[in-house]
Amino acid sequence: MMLRAVVSVCVLAACASAPLSFPAYYTAVDSEHPRYPRARFIAGTGISSVSAEDAGARAKENVLQQISTRLESETSSFQLYTTKGSTTETKSSRVSVWSSFDRADLIRLVDRANQGGTFYAYAVLDRAAADRELAAAMSADLTTFRVAAESARKARGQQDNGGFGTAANEAIRIRPRIDSAFIVRRAVTGQPAPEEADYVAARNQLLATIEEARGRRVVGVVLKNAGAGQLADLTASAVRRLGLRPDAAGCAARDKKDLTDATQLEVAPEERCSEGSLGERCDVIVRLIAQACAGGLSGAGTVATVRGVHPSDREKARRSAWDKVTAQAVEAAVRDALKGTVLAGE
Repeated sequence: MMLRAVVSVCVLAACASAPLSFPAYYTAVDSEHPRYPRARFIAGTGISSVSAEDAGARAKENVLQQISTRLESETSSFQLYTTKGSTTETKSSRVSVWSSFDRADLIRLVDRANQGGTFYAYAVLDRAAADRELAAAMSADLTTFRVAAESARKARGQQDNGGFGTAANEAIRIRPRIDSAFIVRRAVTGQPAPEEADYVAARNQLLATIEEARGRRVVGVVLKNAGAGQLADLTASAVRRLGLRPDAAGCAARDKKDLTDATQLEVAPEERCSEGSLGERCDVIVRLIAQACAGGLSGAGTVATVRGVHPSDREKARRSAWDKVTAQAVEAAVRDALKGTVLAGE
């Protein structure tokens, strides 16, 4: 009788000291939590010898890191998708899209464990719930874009350059935010959002309309001072580098039927020469004013003041100043002037 009691005590003691079964999903890469399947959740584990809180923070960071990694591949996938079907973005319409997931508050800690002084935590992001939050956050931008893109399309058809430029600028302004939001939603859910296809169609139609409008544009370079050296050539070259066609005709010299797609770029150089303490001194500044020939759109740019100095020869001081008016400076001023007109939407 005593022997059986001793055996029973030993068996019970052995059972009490046997280690509990440890869930594989804390350490095995190919294992998933039974209540949080990967099809519905992005999951991450955290392991720490410091504290349970540190393990929890590491688990959440693991989820964020997975999303960050997916953002890189989804950015490429989105760009390929938006240019399929022979729809390509030109250099002028291409923009850099930077995406990040900033809703760490949606990541939840759902499980913890402690084994041998090591802390474990399991965090998850509900894909569908997160997507609903992200969709709500971008809803206002998406509505604004749709309205602006449609307004730009109608204005272009009605040859309303002012209305087209305003609407196109509004749509293009928020385009990077919307592209980025759709990329984040792809990274979270693993698939395109339901609204993405309609947005991409409207987006690509807008870009095509902008490029069509730019391709038909002509910029008349009107120099107000014929003695301004190579300024006319520098300005015309700058217009060409922007992918536009320059000529020398102002709005008043064009036929009425050609006014819709024409812009006048007035180039007004100013020289101020005087005798100073160091000798002869000449300052040069160039102002550019762009005006759509059909009215409604305008813009301005400036080549910042440059100075030439010579001990005794004013003409040499003048030439020294003009030598400092560079092609790069002229191109920057031309771009600024045309932003409100022919470069509307960039």
